[in-house]
Order: sequence, then structure tokens, then C-alpha cells
Amino acid sequence: MRLIFLGPPGAGKGTLAKMLASDQGSAHISTGDLFREAIANKTELGLQVKAVIEKGDLVPDDLTIKLVEERIGRPDCAAGFILDGFPRTIPQAEALGKLVEVDGTVNFQLSDEVVVGRLSGRRLCPSCGKIYHIITMPPKKSEICDACGSGLIIRKDDQIDSIKNRLNVYKDQTEPLIAYYTKRGLLQDVDAAPPPDAVFAELKVVLKIS
Repeated sequence: MRLIFLGPPGAGKGTLAKMLASDQGSAHISTGDLFREAIANKTELGLQVKAVIEKGDLVPDDLTIKLVEERIGRPDCAAGFILDGFPRTIPQAEALGKLVEVDGTVNFQLSDEVVVGRLSGRRLCPSCGKIYHIITMPPKKSEICDACGSGLIIRKDDQIDSIKNRLNVYKDQTEPLIAYYTKRGLLQDVDAAPPPDAVFAELKVVLKIS
């Protein structure tokens, strides 16, 4: 299946995309991963992305679309793919529609209050990259990484003001996609509030996957 995952920050799109991709043998396509891969490989597109990011600007649609087009053309996408973080805007959705026909869009629903609680409780190990949550997945020692003993940090993106700004950006730019794909008969809602395993089980029911 060729799917798009929508939902606010903190809805677990990435986690669920990885779970479904592994379960179905599909490719999980995250634009963040695409940017990092292109930059690391120093491709022509990667150098352009790096220049944009280093200026603190958002990667423009045309560049993002080129990266997505290249990615969905790889052999591992022949069995299907899940787009996580793309499209973010109506112009991106229109451009994607010219490249490939998707089978469906899943909208992971989550209240603002739960989003803030989930993201503000996250902690990151700057040394090994392990992620914790002070309520749902705390380290054995407060603010200390279990794996390497480094002190945990709060990412700038996970601070309250930043979270609220991300929610506002999502509502302004990405929520219109809900109406866009609903109008095309391609959108289905899934409650993202329960634990990941429960959401995944409901996702498979919605997608009619055994």
C-alpha cells in the first residue's frame, strides 16, 4: 500500500510508520531522514539542502519534492511505502499527486493537551541518541542515560513554547490536508491517544490488514 500519515507533532506517526513498514515489508519514508541522508552522502540535492538548513530556512517545496521523487523511485518502494512528514502543505500534496497515486491517508488524532504532555516530557541523550520520557519511559536514574551514563537534555523542539509554535504551524499549514484528502475519499481517522501497540492494532483494522 502507498500511504500518507498525517497528525500533529507527538502523535507517534514515525513510530507507527516504522511498525507498519516492518509488518508489511514496505518502505518508511521520513523527510527528516531524507534530508539527513542526502546531506551525509553529499549529493547535489544534499548540498542544496545543507545550504538552506545552515541559513535557518525551511527546505523549499521544489527541493523536498525532488528528494521524495528520487526516494519513491528506489526498488524497496515497489512493495509499497509510507510517507511520514510529507506532504505538509496543499502545494506539496498537489505535486505528490503528479508523481504517484496514493492508496490512502491516515490522520492520527491527538488533542493539544496530550501533545504538550507527550513532547514536554521527552528527554534525549546527546551522546548515544536514546530517547526517554519522564512518565512513560523514564531512565533508571533521574536525568541520566541508562545506556551510556550521560546527562539527558530537553531538545529545543520539546520546550513548551516551541511545542505550541509547532502546533500552530501544523494547524496553519498541514491541517488543510485533512479536508484535501477527505474530499478525495482517501482519509481515515485513528485515535492516537492509546499506547502504540493499541494504536497499531486499530490502524491495521482501519486499513483492513490482517
